[in-house]
Amino acid sequence: MPRPAPKETPVAGLIVAALTLAWLSSCAEPRVPSGGPRDTTPPALLASEPANEAVNFSGETIRLEFTEYVSQTSFTRAFSITPEPEGQPRFRWRKRHVDVQFQGPLRDSTTYVITLDNNLRDMRSVALKRPITLAFSTGNIIDQGRVSGRAVESLIGAPAAGFDVLAYAVHGDTVADTPYYRTQTGDDGSFALAYLREGPYFVVLVQDRNLDRRPGPYEAFATSPVPLVTALPDTSGATHHWVISRLDSIPPQIDRVRSTSNSRLLVRFSESVALPNPESAAWTLEDSLTGQRVAVRALYMTPGDARNVYLRTDALRAGVYRVRPDAAIADSSDNLVSAEAYYFAATARVDTGTVRFTGFLPAETAGAAGLAPFLEPRITFTEALLDVQLADLLTATDSAGTVREVQGTTSDGTTYTLRFMPPLTADAPVIVSVRDPGERDTVYVQQFARLGSRDLGSLSGVARPADSLLVVELLSPTRQVLMSTATDTSGAFAFDELPQGSYHVRAYLDTNGNGRWDGGQIDPYVAPEPITWLYGAQQVRPRWDTALPDTLRAALW
Repeated sequence: MPRPAPKETPVAGLIVAALTLAWLSSCAEPRVPSGGPRDTTPPALLASEPANEAVNFSGETIRLEFTEYVSQTSFTRAFSITPEPEGQPRFRWRKRHVDVQFQGPLRDSTTYVITLDNNLRDMRSVALKRPITLAFSTGNIIDQGRVSGRAVESLIGAPAAGFDVLAYAVHGDTVADTPYYRTQTGDDGSFALAYLREGPYFVVLVQDRNLDRRPGPYEAFATSPVPLVTALPDTSGATHHWVISRLDSIPPQIDRVRSTSNSRLLVRFSESVALPNPESAAWTLEDSLTGQRVAVRALYMTPGDARNVYLRTDALRAGVYRVRPDAAIADSSDNLVSAEAYYFAATARVDTGTVRFTGFLPAETAGAAGLAPFLEPRITFTEALLDVQLADLLTATDSAGTVREVQGTTSDGTTYTLRFMPPLTADAPVIVSVRDPGERDTVYVQQFARLGSRDLGSLSGVARPADSLLVVELLSPTRQVLMSTATDTSGAFAFDELPQGSYHVRAYLDTNGNGRWDGGQIDPYVAPEPITWLYGAQQVRPRWDTALPDTLRAALW
């Protein structure tokens, strides 16, 4: 007599459920186990069907095999094929393979280029250092045109990685609406467009943040110094620079206004702005119902935060108000603010903030802080001085106790630049005392003096072309422009009275005479201004002239 089948126990049910879950999980994107040594090796293409540079391809599917599991999500972002086939390719995964299935027929006698850009990552998020390129042809030849270059940022010529490189085909006087070829810059900023049909192209670089693979109004870009670049099989010549720039023609506007108390507003702009005048008279604050104006008593910005402007006001009641900014506020591209009224709800919460002294710049030292001739001492507060004058908090004396006249000016309402009469010198330190407005009995003291000639050096060099439009700039290690100069008729220039330290140097031709380097524009095409850098920081020593080892040649091509 056959035995009845045993009843399924709860434990057995759990085992079945676990096995089912494991089977389902095997169909999803694989996961790597945690632990072990850190993975720093990016994925690589092990094999492909068809092979790279295969001809007479007539299939509908391409198989790619990687050296390791890759993130399927990152593959989707990284994959592109040019020219684009009909329909969106589908991806089917099996372990380290992916099949790319086309939804329509490919063009006859056409070279297709597959690019996997730097978005591709393995399962431990290790990204490619440079794009992977694979080509095949539906005809009997592979196009061999090439364009190469290097993307660099404009301040010190550092590599610019991760920029999309878009090549638009040119037929006569017409530029294609969409890019025909695409790749990306590697970690060293270099790029190589390969397997192009020989001929002229319009090539631009874009920091494609929204992944639409086209230039956008807010995206950094670089365009070549000549309108068209010719793709040829031979690229043995010099690698040329595409210099990253931004072209901002959109005016800043108020994003939001937040009433943090009944007498303090935070006004946030759509981008970084500068206060042309820390005086508050040019701002308008009104009750939206009655139109009654409310006094704006002070403005200020905090260091390192260029999008937020704070307003100190007379007391507001709970209700709806409108504010209009100073029409002279502008962004870094000199676009004036949109001066439309912004409506917001005010709170009746009483303000409890207190202005405090935050420090000296340069920072406090045991002895006198030595300043270069091009620097002035500064003091900073947490917010604008409202009910007290700077003169009531600040005193300056020399070492003999004689009071020195001092003036403080501010461009942001919180940081004051100090200038003394008579001026600061190396042999007569000035002692600055600042009483904390939040703690009236607390006084902070710092001495300032100029660096003497024994503490200063110089940096000199030669730049070409020796042109009246040539500007040579000196930059700090943090890429801040410290000063600029022109060359003499022979191209020689010099920066004198520099403190010991490291500096960067760049030169450009200010062809439009606006006093800054311009990177051109894409549409309509405008060439960037010629620019060059001396790569690497230059060390300046006291009582020594550092002569630049190479001539600066302001040219892009």
